[in-house]
Amino acid sequence: HALQGFLFLIGGLYFAYFWHKGQTLAMKTWHIRVVDHAGRPLRLGHALWRYVLSWVWFAPPMVLGALLGLAASWILWMMLAWVPIYALLARLHPQQQFWHDAWAGTRLIHAPPPETHA
Repeated sequence: HALQGFLFLIGGLYFAYFWHKGQTLAMKTWHIRVVDHAGRPLRLGHALWRYVLSWVWFAPPMVLGALLGLAASWILWMMLAWVPIYALLARLHPQQQFWHDAWAGTRLIHAPPPETHA
């Protein structure tokens, strides 16, 4: 459990820091930026809150599996079913955004790379 807690904290620091700056490396690749509802960069505390809420991608199967005393393989199967369902639930949001972004007061925007002149 100590290792899991450590990884949770390290992941939180990584994502909060880069979301505070606007993008993770993967978000740069896909030309996506995370901002608050007003279009401003996230404050560090806001980015940490988004990280905690983003665990809705994984927490429901993990919690249910732990409550039912299921083996890790069953929890993995539940997670493989839950993640696409959660992704599809974004279609039910009025702006078609992920629910953790709506709850966190954040949104993803298209962020094309700056033009370079050769």
